Amino acid sequence: MKRTIFFLSLIYTQAVHAQTLKEAIAMTDNEQYEVAGDLFKSLLQKEPANGTNWFYYGENYFKSDNLDSAAIAYSKGLQAEPTNPINLVGTGKIKLEKGLNSEARADFDKALAMSGSKTSLVQSEGAESFISTRNKDLSYAIKLLNNAIAVDSKNPELYILLGDAYSEQNNGTLAAENYNRALDLDKKAVKAIVQKGVLYKRSTNFEGAAAEFQSAIKMNPDFAPSYRELAETYFKMRKLDEAKQSYRKYLELSKNNTMARMRYASFLFMSGDFADAQSEINQLSSIDSSNIGMLRLSSYNAFEMNDIPKAKMLMEKIMNTTIENQRTAMDYEYNGKILLKEGNDSLAAENFEKSYLIDTTKTEILQDMGSMYMKLKKYPQAVNAYERRVNNGKGLTSTDYFNLARAYYFNKDYTHADTMFAKVIELLPTWPNGVLWRAQTNAQLDPDSKEGKAKPYYEKYIEVALADSANADKYKNGLVESYKYLGSYYYLIDRKTDESKSYWKKVLELVPDDKQAQQVMAGLNQKK
Repeated sequence: MKRTIFFLSLIYTQAVHAQTLKEAIAMTDNEQYEVAGDLFKSLLQKEPANGTNWFYYGENYFKSDNLDSAAIAYSKGLQAEPTNPINLVGTGKIKLEKGLNSEARADFDKALAMSGSKTSLVQSEGAESFISTRNKDLSYAIKLLNNAIAVDSKNPELYILLGDAYSEQNNGTLAAENYNRALDLDKKAVKAIVQKGVLYKRSTNFEGAAAEFQSAIKMNPDFAPSYRELAETYFKMRKLDEAKQSYRKYLELSKNNTMARMRYASFLFMSGDFADAQSEINQLSSIDSSNIGMLRLSSYNAFEMNDIPKAKMLMEKIMNTTIENQRTAMDYEYNGKILLKEGNDSLAAENFEKSYLIDTTKTEILQDMGSMYMKLKKYPQAVNAYERRVNNGKGLTSTDYFNLARAYYFNKDYTHADTMFAKVIELLPTWPNGVLWRAQTNAQLDPDSKEGKAKPYYEKYIEVALADSANADKYKNGLVESYKYLGSYYYLIDRKTDESKSYWKKVLELVPDDKQAQQVMAGLNQKK
């Protein structure tokens, strides 16, 4: 009887423990990192030799961007239970994040060898590492997940991870198939719905993304990431009020943890609400001023609030406390902007280049690069920067074509300059400056004016400039240039003295003491 009671008690204790661990993991998934951390500590006090508990404790730290604490947890897990391979996945993940790829792979290989092929846990967690870390290996992650599915084909989490891997590969079709497979297995797999929304968001289908996130919220109103993703989608849609409302709900559900508040501060920054962002930053700095994410946001926000000395001081900390592969595109972008403010154009351009190489989707940085090279009179480099912007950029404007056209012009590539100025005029047919630049370009293509290539554009410039009577003073120099060109053309090429004279008279009406016009008019009058 006592044996039976003991056995039942043991079963009950294990069930409670399992449920508690499950709850702690769910809290991590719900981005309630600090609450989850307290629960993990409680678990570890009861079972300090449980390596699996240590691993998920480390995962809680890892997902809240506290890599040092995560590394300590994984290491303690290995010490506590050396025969449990799961913490080797954790140590491998840390090494992978730091760029120690070969050392990381050694940890993963050892973990796989220890676990054998009968369990999916090491394969799935290893795959997640190669999906979520900075140094991804998506093909290897997919291989691990397929192995895991062969063992545990009814586990929806595996299909969600497989969908994530395909999503990172930009294979939306296979990603969606696997998210739907997860939902077939578990109709309440809210993470699958959220990830479908993320898939839509990546493809800039923001309406579709919002619908998925709203569906996830309807299914599980307490799942915090749904609100964060919805908030960020609303931001992309420029629905800022709705975005703030969703973010506040996210903060509430994630228990206002530090990571959530940092994300909110980042959202305020990206929304251009720099004052409110600074208020959040100030509060968070009192909690953890050394956090690299906080340093980044503080530096960026200080720059936007025109506190350049503070922005520079914080950026120097970032650059001094990180190695090159840990620095982000925005680190180099803002370092470039700071250097630009200080007048260090060459070093600014180098940082803009590094920023673009890290994230080639941010083609707007190429505008800054091109501007820098133009200031430095490095015209081939300016052409290269602006060409990449035009060739790779979305949502191009007349300014993009104009910048490239000017770079071609100063690089003495007048043929390509003419093509780009033609594009500018197509977009802005009544903008006088665009027409004038094309006239000047064609004057370079036809330096002796024998073909009269510049003539129609100088004539067009006069037309559009005079039409804008409210800004007549702005166009005085351009009109003088146009009249002089046409005056010379009609005399030297067409031999039409009267037409020539009429244009030189217009020059003198604008600039009575223009010596060239006076001399030409004197000569033309003598010929009469």
